[in-house]
Amino acid sequence: MINWDKELEKIFNDPLLADVTAPRKRTTSSDRLVAGFQEILAFYETNGRLPEDNQTEASLYHKWLGILKSEKKIERCRPFDDLGILPNRELIVEEPQPEYNRHELTEEEQLDAILNDPLLADIKDGVDLGLFDVPEYMHQRLEARKAAEYVGKRRPCEDFDKYIDGFKEIHQGLKSGKYRLSKFSIKHLNTGRYFVEDGMIGYLVGIENDKVDQYGTRDGRTRIIYENGSESDIKFKTLTKNLSVTGYSVIECSDITPEEFEKYFTPNANDVESGTIYVLRSKSTRPEIASIKDLYKIGFTVSSVESRIANAKNEPTYLCSDVEIVATWKVYNVKSSTFEALIHKLFAGVQLQVTVDGHRTKEWFIVPFKVIEEAINAIILGKPIEYNSNMQHIIYL
Repeated sequence: MINWDKELEKIFNDPLLADVTAPRKRTTSSDRLVAGFQEILAFYETNGRLPEDNQTEASLYHKWLGILKSEKKIERCRPFDDLGILPNRELIVEEPQPEYNRHELTEEEQLDAILNDPLLADIKDGVDLGLFDVPEYMHQRLEARKAAEYVGKRRPCEDFDKYIDGFKEIHQGLKSGKYRLSKFSIKHLNTGRYFVEDGMIGYLVGIENDKVDQYGTRDGRTRIIYENGSESDIKFKTLTKNLSVTGYSVIECSDITPEEFEKYFTPNANDVESGTIYVLRSKSTRPEIASIKDLYKIGFTVSSVESRIANAKNEPTYLCSDVEIVATWKVYNVKSSTFEALIHKLFAGVQLQVTVDGHRTKEWFIVPFKVIEEAINAIILGKPIEYNSNMQHIIYL
């Protein structure tokens, strides 16, 4: 007679199966912190180490440092740490707390509780239930629970062809400046409006059973079409909660009015010139520099830009190569250094990490020129902004 336990044990202990493991499924999340942590996990899994502070890994390295510096961030990421890269926490065992003032039921109260048990309700009403029959009150509770536990899920949109042109228009408008992204605000989320969630454009078609609860909050079930051809019927309240973390509103913006141009872009007799903000492009033929798309230097000078860059090929700050002037802006009534500091802070996340002749440059950034131009004009107009490097868009706050 075959001993199947021993036979299976031989198979499982075969050296050929030593490296066979079940595929690992990683939990996903719309949380930006967790998304960044999962990028670090993917890097660790591929390279067998954590990211380091160098030119190609600087972004992930600083994300990792930011997580380690905050116990709260560590605990937020811990449920997703299936590789065990986070520091261990100390376990604190608490003794169970004694219960005080617990009411002991009398014999009469115990008997009353038994007789009023819902399981006996149908018996008292003269209903003869079989062994596997479910009482009506249980049916009602199950239906109520199903309704409460229903979760809106994404599925293919069967009439997506009706919405394709709208998404194309939004993409073109974001590139041309007709539309811009703003920090999500619930006042912008209405039927017929577009938004961005986790880097994907969505369109709110409508809200079913749109009503306001006792707290003044809308909570109908939505129909949302996404640019990838899927749709969702998530609850309105859940949608706004998600967007408040990783979302943006798509806002239609008009061009600068003549009054704004006159006020902010035309100097008058009372204006005092502070200096010049300039944007340069490197003419370096070094592969590690020439291969970088959208690499620009943003700086300022109180003299002419031409004289400032005359010796560029001999200066590490210009990557020891000639440069060409892409654009310049005259700055009035404000310290050019302050203006420059705002630009550098805005694009700090995409700063080029490179050392030339022992000198670490600080004014080169990997960002599209159109974004630089929009940022400078926004600062001139006094509009608070931030930069989303993943989407390569200026976000208006």
